[in-house]
Amino acid sequence: MKKISLIMMISVLLIITACGSTATVNKPIEPTTSSEPTGSTAENTLEQIKKRGKFIIGTTGTFRPMTFMNEKGELDGVDIEIAKTIAEKMGVEAEFVTGNLAGLIPGLNADKYDVVMFSTTMNEDRKQVIDFSEKYASLGTIAVVRENDDRVKDVTDLDGFVVGVIGGSGSQTAAMEIGGYKELKEYPGHAEAISDLKSERIDVYVAGSIAAYDFIQNDTGDKKLKVVGELYKELDIGVGIRKNDAELKAFIDSVILEMKEGGRLGMLLDKWIKE
Repeated sequence: MKKISLIMMISVLLIITACGSTATVNKPIEPTTSSEPTGSTAENTLEQIKKRGKFIIGTTGTFRPMTFMNEKGELDGVDIEIAKTIAEKMGVEAEFVTGNLAGLIPGLNADKYDVVMFSTTMNEDRKQVIDFSEKYASLGTIAVVRENDDRVKDVTDLDGFVVGVIGGSGSQTAAMEIGGYKELKEYPGHAEAISDLKSERIDVYVAGSIAAYDFIQNDTGDKKLKVVGELYKELDIGVGIRKNDAELKAFIDSVILEMKEGGRLGMLLDKWIKE
């Protein structure tokens, strides 16, 4: 009886093992000839853009002559033309999404856009959270005041004044570094800050030099403004790209370098930027 019982137990174990083997047997790994890294099949951003057929750019549309709405109600300026050139080289359409400057970099890192272009200066705070393309322009921070106001001599001379800045801008960072002001007011865009400066709600507008000079040259209003003092901390401008988007950065860099070498970038800057 003991011999029969032992035989029966062995038979049961063999049956259980056979039934479970179909779920655990590993098939031999097929050799791969792909040059892509194994373990990840996710598309990079450049591949996603080409598959989608659209290059999505976050911008403000409020910083003439870099990104602004023209008389036809269309986005125009240096950033916009460069973005369209990049999209053309990719073989896709450029799609622009406008928003407040302070929300653009968080939006980029939340995958709302492929890149951001808002005269994006390469300051140290931004370099911590995003990457940048090759530079295509540069700007410094400057002080703008009313034409008949001689109290402010330089952007580093803000002691006791009410100062206006665009919220989230490199100029805001500069103003906070300089300090000494009585109050710092944030604005969503250039037009709102200029309006309050002319209405004497602020004493000085701390702004990017490109936009400041452009406005003064094209201002047809009766209350004139002027730039005073020297440029503060001139910074390079580039396309803002998510960290580790190496393929997209390499592609954008190649387009900007091609524009530089072929003279197209120089002509574009001469067209839009006058100082």
